Amino acid sequence: MKTSNLIIAILIIVIIGFGALGLSMALLYNEMQKEINNLNSTLAIYNNKTQETFNEKLASLAVEVGSLKNNVNNINSSINSEVLYLEQKINSLAVQNNFPVTILDATNTTVTIPTYPTRIVSLDPATTEILLAINATNQIVGVDNDSLYYLPPQYENELTSLYNSGKIINIGSTYSEPNIEQILSARPDLVIGTYEWEFSSVSNILKNYGIPVILLPSYNSLGDLYNAIIMAGRATGNVKQAVSLVESMSSNISYFRYLANNVTPQNVSYLLWINPTYVAGGNTFQNDMIMLSGNNNVFSNLSGWPVISPEELLNANPSVIIIDSNGGLINETDLINWLQSSIGNAYMNISAIKYNRVYLINGYYSDYLNEPGPLVVYGVKLFMMITHPSLFNITSVPTNISPTSFPINK
Repeated sequence: MKTSNLIIAILIIVIIGFGALGLSMALLYNEMQKEINNLNSTLAIYNNKTQETFNEKLASLAVEVGSLKNNVNNINSSINSEVLYLEQKINSLAVQNNFPVTILDATNTTVTIPTYPTRIVSLDPATTEILLAINATNQIVGVDNDSLYYLPPQYENELTSLYNSGKIINIGSTYSEPNIEQILSARPDLVIGTYEWEFSSVSNILKNYGIPVILLPSYNSLGDLYNAIIMAGRATGNVKQAVSLVESMSSNISYFRYLANNVTPQNVSYLLWINPTYVAGGNTFQNDMIMLSGNNNVFSNLSGWPVISPEELLNANPSVIIIDSNGGLINETDLINWLQSSIGNAYMNISAIKYNRVYLINGYYSDYLNEPGPLVVYGVKLFMMITHPSLFNITSVPTNISPTSFPINK
């Protein structure tokens, strides 16, 4: 009995001991867990502060790097500006060293330009186009009225800006002769025009004031136009630009000639006015454009801009008639009325009328076909698009052709 009581007592003591130990262990575990949590919290705070410090330093470094890059860019920009300025200065000096320049112009007159011209007056739109295209823009101080209002947008917008800012003046109309007083008020050191406009009287007056006047070839062919561009380049000190322009134009024309090898030529007549009816004959740059666009000019046997009769148009029987609307002053009805008044209903036998291939040119597209300047390249393309639309994946050609109805660069 005593032995069993002893065993029970020992068991009780052991159980109580283990319980106490378990409680102690639990308390110890809880204390350790608290320490671990405190440590994690401390580490998290430290990490956050460390990350914040790192981010701040990184941001500060990024600002420094950005500032350094800006400084470098500013230095490079400054250096580039200085280099560009020096290059322009060197080029300007090189050009000026090429003067005086002596040129035999279209009138077979020897004209000497003593110094690099900085105040140029243009007498007609074709000349203005050439000057703008060879980068002589900053040298121009006066242009004719028609240059200000009838050139295509890429030139008209530039001239309008110059005119509105007072950098150039209007020296009067090409058609009624320029205003001598206006020209003199611009104090030009060079005046350039086209021989075609018969500026001889203007030229003689200006020469009496010691102002050199260059009259460019009258553009009886594209070859004349190329010569005019080079002549203008020499006269203005922009020879490189002039040569580059001629090369570019020639390259484009060569491409159109390549396209024309694969088409059947159309018999084309280009009418500039109706009753009296002026047509493009041979010895005109329009004749060259018609041929380069893969077509035949039915009046190439006539020279210049002859006046034709209804009977002559009937006999020529063009398959395509292209009419310059002259700013909306004439249209196809005028053509029909003119023909009918003389040959009656026989006009319906003209192939172009019979098959509805009479086209009216509107807007600044007229300039592409009529002004012998750098944009005649577009004129060749326009002739080609009208007469051979399939080359440009065009399925229908409108009878009224304008920049909006028939985009040339689409």
